[in-house]
Amino acid sequence: DTQKLQEQASELENQLETRRILDRAKARLIEINGLSEDEAYHTIQTVARQKQQTMRQVAEAILRQ
Repeated sequence: DTQKLQEQASELENQLETRRILDRAKARLIEINGLSEDEAYHTIQTVARQKQQTMRQVAEAILRQ
């Protein structure tokens, strides 16, 4: 039970960190390209599909620029 709870907690932490990264990347796209929040999200989503990457990977690449 303890191990399962630790795994669930770790997964939730990972999901939260992914959300934070996506939010920061969206903010950068909004600031630099003048996109709306929805447009920024869909841009990340589209690039992720095209490059066969996760949205987190695309968001991290945006933040590295």
